Amino acid sequence: ALKEAFGVYKKLRAVHPALDTIDMGGGFAIPYGKKRLYSADAISRRIVQTLKQLADDAGISHPNIIVEWGRYLVAPAQITVFKIVSAKEVSKGLARFWYVVDGSFMNDLLDTWALHQKWHVVPVNKIDAKKKNRVWLAGLSCDSDDKYTAKDGYLTLPRLEDLDHGEDLYVAIFDTGAYQDAFASHHCLLSSPLKIVLQNGIVTIARKRETAEEIGKLFGW
Repeated sequence: ALKEAFGVYKKLRAVHPALDTIDMGGGFAIPYGKKRLYSADAISRRIVQTLKQLADDAGISHPNIIVEWGRYLVAPAQITVFKIVSAKEVSKGLARFWYVVDGSFMNDLLDTWALHQKWHVVPVNKIDAKKKNRVWLAGLSCDSDDKYTAKDGYLTLPRLEDLDHGEDLYVAIFDTGAYQDAFASHHCLLSSPLKIVLQNGIVTIARKRETAEEIGKLFGW
């Protein structure tokens, strides 16, 4: 594909000698499953080396290179954290329990429903628990599509009965910084979550969790 793009660039440059840039566009995949089969550095070096060689062979100056890897850059900038507020036993299925989170996948992580996006999910606490349950995650809305059943058909998370007295279980979902906030809604009148920014060791509250009164005002009530 890169050689084909350079071929087009060379033909255009013959007509417009001032042309000096190749835009590679976007589409650089994110390793949501944390199985890093390649790196941006390695791909970038390969692109530069290939284009330099093609330009040298064609006897023209090396082009400037632009990439539009927005999703790859911003996805790791956000982690979504949910609290497990309830559990329900599953009578039949790969999972043994539904764990209900204090939010909504259809509100907060819409790609879960729209694209069946698979995320890297880990427990925040009790991460070293020896005994775990096979679970599905469900959102708070009344919609049957408000769920996450994971890549392998279930997640393995700590058992709620093993939590200390007064302790809640939290789960972290990685790489949610691309598009999820932009697509977020108030499906079933659920609130937007608390948003905090951690930078250089400083924690700042960027947005408080919405109250019922604030949501009502959004809809003119």
